[in-house]
Amino acid sequence: MTTTAGPAAPIDIIHDVTLEVLEDDPYPTYAWMRRHRPIAYVPETDRVWITTWELCDEAGNNNEVFGPTRDVFHAVYGNPNVMSLTGAEHLAHRGPLNARFRPRAVRGYREGLLRATAARYIEAIRDRGQADANADILERISMRAIADVLGFGDVDDDTLVRWFHGYAAYLVDFGRSSEVAARGQAVKAEVAAYLESRLVRLAGDKDDSTLSHLLHDGMPAGTTRSLDEIIGDTGVMIVGGFQEPAHGAANTLHGLFTRPEQAARLAADPAAWSAAAVEEGLRWLAPFGMTEKLTAADITIGGVRLPAGTEVALVLGSANRDEARYRDPDVFDLDRPRQAQAAFGYGLHFCLGHFVARQLEQVMLEEMFTRLPRLRPDPGRPAVVHGWAVRAANRLPVVWDA
Repeated sequence: MTTTAGPAAPIDIIHDVTLEVLEDDPYPTYAWMRRHRPIAYVPETDRVWITTWELCDEAGNNNEVFGPTRDVFHAVYGNPNVMSLTGAEHLAHRGPLNARFRPRAVRGYREGLLRATAARYIEAIRDRGQADANADILERISMRAIADVLGFGDVDDDTLVRWFHGYAAYLVDFGRSSEVAARGQAVKAEVAAYLESRLVRLAGDKDDSTLSHLLHDGMPAGTTRSLDEIIGDTGVMIVGGFQEPAHGAANTLHGLFTRPEQAARLAADPAAWSAAAVEEGLRWLAPFGMTEKLTAADITIGGVRLPAGTEVALVLGSANRDEARYRDPDVFDLDRPRQAQAAFGYGLHFCLGHFVARQLEQVMLEEMFTRLPRLRPDPGRPAVVHGWAVRAANRLPVVWDA
């Protein structure tokens, strides 16, 4: 670290770590950085990382200076999209998306759509006695349920899976692979073609889907938004909406399996413990490990000077395990005193789907432990947890008494 007369600049504080190390297990790096370099430039990500709870909270709630980054979201989703906007434009995009994701709306379809979908998919495989909990159960339930809320009821499951993985891989690749980018762009083109056909029908026949709200809400009578105006927001909802509930539930289940006595408690009374389990799972293994920001003005934070235009990563996965805030933060603990966690981000861009994600995660866990007797990890196939920007128990083999 270079000593300066005033606040240090981010380029003077460098933590050089490979993406391979981070994707394997970022938590040792996070812990070291919180203690020694809580703000540092990480060359492999081309971003300044902020890693403590206090500093992430300070930056995340400063909407005036820590605004949204744009380039990566424009490349992946298209321009405009709700993730890269601020002010009145952001609110104009967020309003139609909110319509089906506000708590009152979600409560209206929690049982009839979310729980019914979970029950249907779990019953379909109950006789098998084994599965990959993430890929075979949770991802498929999450994609189907959220897709139906969005208005993709006529899209088959395999297509939804392909769309999600194409977008998600493109988002987290950081431009390393032209092949990943090409697949992501091909998926976006496919989604655009699908939307073009759907929007013609929805223009004259409104329904209560998110697509219909995107097309009509806030528009003058007799007019609708164009495909170019909604393709970006649709991609955002495919990635965030499909992924967070599935990976949040998988991570919670993985955490419960590290504490068999706590898993047994939830199995004995799923409805009583599912909410606490989901909150602790989101803290312990946040599905989205960081949120990207771009400084709109010069600022000094934590003794470090960040010039305007600095690309910043608020490392949610690190903030959620800050020992200054949480006792034994690396331990999954169903009995942990309730404290807010940062898995859904901060401020203006706090995840609009947080309520449906929580409800769907709870429902999926409740139905799994109710319908799959003696649900437990498969002793012959270990779990695989991977990623840092997006981290999940990507493979979570389980068995039960069929």
